[in-house]
Amino acid sequence: MKKNITINLCGRLFNIDEDAYELLHNYIETLRSYFERQEGGNEIADDLEERIAELLEELKSQGHEAINIEHVKQVITRVGQPEEMDGESPSRESLTLDLSQEGMEDGSAEQNSEKENAEPEGGKQAKSQLGDFFDQLKELFRERRFYRNPKDKMLAGVVSGLASTFEVDVTLLRLGVVAAIVLFSMLGSVFGGHQWLMLVNFNVCLGFAFIYLILALIMPEAETPEQQLKMQGKPVNMQNLAEEVVQNVSEKVDKVKQSSGVKSVFNGILKFFVSIFKFLMVLLALALFTGGVFALLWALFAIHSPETVTQYFDWDMTPIREGNMNMFVTFLVALLAALLIPAYAIVQHLVHPLKVWQRLLLLLVWIVALATAISTGAFLDEVSRHYERADALNLNEMVETEDGVRMRLYELDFLNNHGWRILNGEGCNDRFTAKGEYYVDEYSNNRYLDCYDELHRQRYRAERTDTLMPGRYRLTCAARANGRGAFVYTLVNGQKTLQEIPAKGNTKGGIWQAAADSIDRIRVTTQPDEHGQWEAPHDIKEIVAANDGEGYGWSRLVFEPIVITKPNTALSYGLTSDSQFTGQTWLGQWFSACDFVVEKME
Repeated sequence: MKKNITINLCGRLFNIDEDAYELLHNYIETLRSYFERQEGGNEIADDLEERIAELLEELKSQGHEAINIEHVKQVITRVGQPEEMDGESPSRESLTLDLSQEGMEDGSAEQNSEKENAEPEGGKQAKSQLGDFFDQLKELFRERRFYRNPKDKMLAGVVSGLASTFEVDVTLLRLGVVAAIVLFSMLGSVFGGHQWLMLVNFNVCLGFAFIYLILALIMPEAETPEQQLKMQGKPVNMQNLAEEVVQNVSEKVDKVKQSSGVKSVFNGILKFFVSIFKFLMVLLALALFTGGVFALLWALFAIHSPETVTQYFDWDMTPIREGNMNMFVTFLVALLAALLIPAYAIVQHLVHPLKVWQRLLLLLVWIVALATAISTGAFLDEVSRHYERADALNLNEMVETEDGVRMRLYELDFLNNHGWRILNGEGCNDRFTAKGEYYVDEYSNNRYLDCYDELHRQRYRAERTDTLMPGRYRLTCAARANGRGAFVYTLVNGQKTLQEIPAKGNTKGGIWQAAADSIDRIRVTTQPDEHGQWEAPHDIKEIVAANDGEGYGWSRLVFEPIVITKPNTALSYGLTSDSQFTGQTWLGQWFSACDFVVEKME
């Protein structure tokens, strides 16, 4: 059952099928769009509409109560042929416009001129062949227009449009593009020294994708029948317009004419890869959007919590906050635009493609935003690095303490901040602290007491003092050494207590061993989870995993009980290799200590 529509065409009423009405409506709109740019075009379109009404009236008089799509096709065919027009009308020449005829006439005029000015036979033939080539090339670019083909597109219709323009099979051209990508990927991988990337060279694929993107931006889509004719290189005349409208509407645009099973298979493969590409583009849009959100959060942290940025992103925000906030805001806005514009363009293309001028505008804004983000980011990074270098130069300055020990400023800052004094620093090579090889991990920024001398000449003594109230106390610390003669000590009311640091070197150690034993006990006393693993505390697992599971030689030293009987009693404790203080000769090259904790016992 079909729906019939009653229309009024030039004062005449007609009953017409719904699909026939769609075809007729599109044809009349195409005619008006085609002629509206010409002088007197509206009158021509009115004459044609009147002619269509007359032909439909003929069908009605023949007993056809409802006009169907076949009737409309017949009418369009008759209107599209000038010889079917009745009488001599002023619009007759306009109806037979053919853009290619002007070129043919110009060509024939040039040929006549050449005949009149004949040249010698030999030079004439060569010049004629060269002239014919350039004439054909000029004719190609004059008559044809480069459009994207909406009828047969996998992504944006670029390859299909080029295939229509140059009259080649679209499937073969697509296969040629894929073959070119594979070939250049292989060449790029071989000459770039990446044979394992033989078929997937990122630079080549990115280059082809960029070229495709540029073509998709600058080539408009052939939306109207006139543009589709130009894309195919066909003359834009009444007959061709009629045929194009009929093909577009009545056949619902024959998307891909598959003449063989091989083409069907190739097209199916291409569609599969296109689907994967579209999925990856959606993921890319999501990643870009997430990156934009992350950049915004990072900026908020940079402004309100600069120490977080310094710790995790190695950017010192101090000089930026003090004198470059405008530049920082510019960098942030440009970075957000560089991330979010591509995300928006991808999503918008999948929902409803943008117009050419909109895409070009977005591309221009994106290029400006990207260039701005790169330039301002590089400037801010240099500001931060310069500040760090200047700060480092100051911190590396050698200073002398109240006890007459010369050391670098950054070590003195650390010692003062933690209440330490270097009472003796002979033979220490101006090194009193270190960081790295912490018992949890190698990359920790925890600084600790440390001393090194290859000839074991150092007489090192670092001391800290706490004032305590009466009670029983415990002192714990972590220490390591690679030889005998290094001690941790306590001093209370002139009474000295020494504990020698175990000479384990920089592997294993008591802390590492205790953690390993703890994990072994967990494995014995608990059931494994569904993956066959035993759940151990995170800090214990980190200690065992340090140094590729070998530890760094740290051991735990404990002093208890430390009995305090009088108020405000001074408890001094520290690290030393001074033989005059310990009574034993130092035999190693280095020793370290950290995490000194004094706590009251229950």
